[in-house]
Amino acid sequence: MLTTFGCQMNQADAQRIRGLLAGLGFTETEDESEADLILFNTCCVRQHAEQRLIGRIQSLINAKKRNADLIIGVAGCMAQNMQGELLEALPLVDLVFGPNDIEDLPLLLQRAASEKTTGNFAPRGAFDGESADGIILHRPFSAMVNIIRGCTNFCSYCIVPYVRGPEVSRPLDELEKFIKELAGRGVKEVTLLGQNVNAYGKDLGLSEGFATLLERIEQIDGIKWVRFMTSHPRDFSLETVKRMAALTKVCEQYHLPVQAGSNRILHEMKRGYTRERYLELIANVRSHIPGVSLSTDIICGFPGETDTEFGETLDLIRKVRYETAFMYYYSPREGTAAAAMAGQIDEETRKARLADLISAQNAIGLEESQKLTGKTFEVLVESEAARNEGHLVGKTRTGRSIDFPGDKSLIGSFVKVTVEKARNWTLSGKPVAEEKED
Repeated sequence: MLTTFGCQMNQADAQRIRGLLAGLGFTETEDESEADLILFNTCCVRQHAEQRLIGRIQSLINAKKRNADLIIGVAGCMAQNMQGELLEALPLVDLVFGPNDIEDLPLLLQRAASEKTTGNFAPRGAFDGESADGIILHRPFSAMVNIIRGCTNFCSYCIVPYVRGPEVSRPLDELEKFIKELAGRGVKEVTLLGQNVNAYGKDLGLSEGFATLLERIEQIDGIKWVRFMTSHPRDFSLETVKRMAALTKVCEQYHLPVQAGSNRILHEMKRGYTRERYLELIANVRSHIPGVSLSTDIICGFPGETDTEFGETLDLIRKVRYETAFMYYYSPREGTAAAAMAGQIDEETRKARLADLISAQNAIGLEESQKLTGKTFEVLVESEAARNEGHLVGKTRTGRSIDFPGDKSLIGSFVKVTVEKARNWTLSGKPVAEEKED
């Protein structure tokens, strides 16, 4: 049983973990009472994720009593950050290993069968052992591909560089081969992942390496759609925007984390760009990529943030008009520069600002969604609808989820759907015709 918290980087790591476990003879169950191995692939960006993990593990005490051979393991960024401390803090845990230890999982499981075990948490210089055959996909037609690991930005609020290590790009030829193998398995959509995909290739001596990679993927038969995240606005050049605009497979969905609308706060966050530079990037993207869908990350209540500076963030989201945003109030992470800053803001104020931020963005998101009513989109059908029998859920090129009536035989194919109803982010519609495009 594998539960994954956090970002899509963790979801991609889960593909690798499932592949390794399948090679060891494991089959996955969703019933913890049947499990001989329970793994939690964790996140440490926000404290809430850590609290959820602790609660989940503490709830397994009866499972341990029923099955003395049950191994409980913690993987991911929280494991990397806390390492051996987790074994002391959570006595039910038998195994702790970080993102760079995944390829050692077979050996670690052997050790964990007889004693509490940790990985060595050392950075790896290469993407050792990763092949298309060595991953298990949640959806066989869609795959997540790590193109760069680690981060060297050291934003003042973020713990990721300390737990994921420095940036290491996967070689261009190796990535091209890997994605060709995925296409040979029937994958039609790939999502390229990295803490900062726009930094791809810098450590390999490539100039505009990310754009070059996208141009290589454009030539791979079988791959129809290409997505990516996350981009760092500082490194997203006009040249990259122009080169991407010429590609037919790159979806018009860009996630551009702004984090704040105040220049002083951006400086304190060590983001490396100004409000004006960010808005210039947005203008360039919209000029060259018609119909682009924009999303972002925003943190409110950063140490020292004034009401006026928070107002600048509200003003920015109204100027940009994001389709959606991931919004959080600031959560101190021990070991980061921001955690030691003066002017820490009380939780009540942080929560109130977050509520205002969510309210403003939800209004914008709904207005942007309603503009899509009556329009027809090509959709990749992903699954049956969870709450609407006889309906399917698909995704547009711009990443919008759309619910529509259809048979499950359509899953994994492309169909055209006309939007009939728009909500804040999700849509409902009807298929234009019964035929499907494989």
